[in-house]
Order: sequence, then structure tokens, then C-alpha cells
Amino acid sequence: MAEWFDNDDFWRIFGDCMFREERFREAQAEIESVLALTGVETHTVLDLGCGPGRHAIPLAARGLQVTAVDLSSLLLERAGQRASVAGVTVEWVRADMREFNREAAFDLVISMWTSFGYFDNPEDDVQVLRRCHSALRPGGALLLDVVGKEYVVRNIEPVHLTEYDDGDILIERPVLEAGMTRYSNEWLLIRGQRVERGNWHHNLYSGQELVDRLRAVGFGELALYGSLQGAEYELDSERLIVVAWKD
Repeated sequence: MAEWFDNDDFWRIFGDCMFREERFREAQAEIESVLALTGVETHTVLDLGCGPGRHAIPLAARGLQVTAVDLSSLLLERAGQRASVAGVTVEWVRADMREFNREAAFDLVISMWTSFGYFDNPEDDVQVLRRCHSALRPGGALLLDVVGKEYVVRNIEPVHLTEYDDGDILIERPVLEAGMTRYSNEWLLIRGQRVERGNWHHNLYSGQELVDRLRAVGFGELALYGSLQGAEYELDSERLIVVAWKD
């Protein structure tokens, strides 16, 4: 059976909620922060779980050579359309990040906005980290942007409602599963007279758990941050940013 993310119907229904236009507008500042945190003399970038190109496109507009990988043909199609409008060239690759492999091809690998950890088997996450290490040139860096376990455990709500300007209403019903190692969410999207239902999940990691896994696959120097602006990682940090450099 296909895993939840390998279903373009999910992205077709809920993609507009996840990728609102304001998120695209925020991406330019986010990539400047990414480049500052990693400090890599960047020429080639791999964007894993690129979605509709929110970060790949502004990276390419900055003059970098960008390869963007996603499993969703729908999201890649939307990304290609946006890139065409922006007048930039990106190599779009439809592939499973567990299997995508180009050894020593990139100066920087990024995985943004909790695009890491979707898999049913947590060992697959380690495989992805192993692929990231292999894909980097010596001195290159990996940046992971996820929501940290520490924040989720302290702030999870049984029900959360968001009403958008266009009238859509999203009801979220999250739960922690598997000994607080997985965050699972049921979404109900009310759009006019229609109600769409979807379920998704991702694995949860603390800062130390990610550090341990990154060291296990061969990364050397590591740094944890609580924001892309380089804030200290604390219990109340909404984001967990991990930067790992390849020796």
C-alpha cells in the first residue's frame, strides 16, 4: 500500500492550505537565512521534498544550480509552472528521497518545512540522511528544518481551526502516537458545501535524536538552532533547525 504522501489527490485537495501565497513570499528571506547559517560557498543545491518549488525557485533566481526532488508529479508540475513564470531554470526530479543518489554532487542539501520524516519506517529517515551525506561534497552542509518533538509535546492541541481569507475552513485533529515518536493529524477541509478529509503523519525527533542519527551516518560538525535566523534552540522554539557539515 502506498504511503500517505504518495497520493496526488491529497496534494490536490490540501495543497492550497499548505502552500499559501504568503509562504512563497516568505521564501526569499528564508533562503538568505539558510545560506547564512550554513556558511557554504554554494554553487549546487539539492532541495529534498521540494513541493511546489517554494525554496528551489528563489535559490535558482539567486544564480545557483538547483536540483529539486519530490515524489509528487502534481507538485512538480506546479513548481515547473512557477519557475517558468519566474524565468529560472531548475532541474526537477520525480524521485523518492530514499532512493535518489548522486555522490559528491552538491555543496548544500536542504529539507525545509518538515519535509523530512514522512515514512512509516523510521529507519528510512536514517537512509535519507545517509543519502544526504553521500550527495554532499567535502565541506558541504545539510540543513534540516523540522518541527521539534520538544515543542510539539508541550503545545499540541486536540483540535485546531483555521479560517482562511477565501472562506476555506481547516479543522485539524492531531495526536501523538508510538510513544510520542510520531505526529499524526486528521484534516477536515470545509470548502463551501463540501467537506474533504485527509490523514497524514510524520516522525518526531528531538534535537539530540537528530544529532545522534546525523553522527551515525558520518556527519562531523553540527549545530542546532531554534529558527532560521539562528536563535538558540529551546523548549519553546517552534522550529528545529539542524545544520550538519561533511568533513
